[in-house]
Amino acid sequence: MKSLILTFISIVYLSVAGGTTLQSIFDSSGTGNGYDKLVILSQDETYTGGLGIFEGNVLIDGNGAIIDLQGGSGIWIYADENYSANLDIQYCNIINGAYYGVSFGGTSTGILTNCNFVRNDFGIKLYDFSEVEIKNCNLIENTVYGVGIYSEFPTCNINYTNAWGNGEASWMENCPGWGNIWTPWEPEDGLGIIETNPLFVNLDQWNFDYQDNSPCIDAGDPSEEDPDGSIRDIGTNWFDDQETALGDCNEDGTQNVIDVIIMINNCILEDDENCDCGDLNQDGIVNILDIVNLVNIILSPWIISKRYSKNNSINKWY
Repeated sequence: MKSLILTFISIVYLSVAGGTTLQSIFDSSGTGNGYDKLVILSQDETYTGGLGIFEGNVLIDGNGAIIDLQGGSGIWIYADENYSANLDIQYCNIINGAYYGVSFGGTSTGILTNCNFVRNDFGIKLYDFSEVEIKNCNLIENTVYGVGIYSEFPTCNINYTNAWGNGEASWMENCPGWGNIWTPWEPEDGLGIIETNPLFVNLDQWNFDYQDNSPCIDAGDPSEEDPDGSIRDIGTNWFDDQETALGDCNEDGTQNVIDVIIMINNCILEDDENCDCGDLNQDGIVNILDIVNLVNIILSPWIISKRYSKNNSINKWY
């Protein structure tokens, strides 16, 4: 009876939350790539709710997904001398946290890369002796601070990151014994830091693609590349400088049966490393689902044409 009640409560919670919870994905994730928990999210999906981590080595690979904290607590991690903990997050859009997007406490460590922290209270909070690296990220329109550090003990290295529109300041530190008094703090490394409107396509609709004049394009770590071979962009979604359509694997400007053959031979049968062109659903894997998507794209003009011809034929009867 108890298990039935818990199951019912879980179903009700998921229904009210209006989507898949981040906690449920975390609970069902296993090991991988050297991590105790490899949490892989799906592109263009929205996950709800926060997450607490108190031990282990964890990676959240967002693939461009949105984590909507829905006005609640964010993602937090805490470690001590008995339980070590590390949290790496990449390619996530973390929004709407009542207190923070991500918080590191104790002796926890982590690397945050190519993430957007948008309209949280604090984008990122650091406590105690935590050590965090932030790179290629956006800190945008957070209510209070982009990054807030409690005391002088945390280590925070920030590079190639954009902070803009945060309510009181981008970088602040709460000094010990000063109560609620915060003072400006400058990132310790500070390479490639900008503070400007990222020019998202539509922030209010959570469309984090860039307009073609965004200052975040090619503004990331110059030692890294986006899939199109250009310098890494700041933020979650990369801007395709070559404007090559997904599925156009021979880059001839057309998606056709030749691209299907290339995807099957190179991306599925041979597992070629350069197969980003074939990942049409952007889930990090090239498989039969991507082939189906490409075939649908190729056939779409033909289907529309046949429907148009059929409708015209029907209209001739009237």
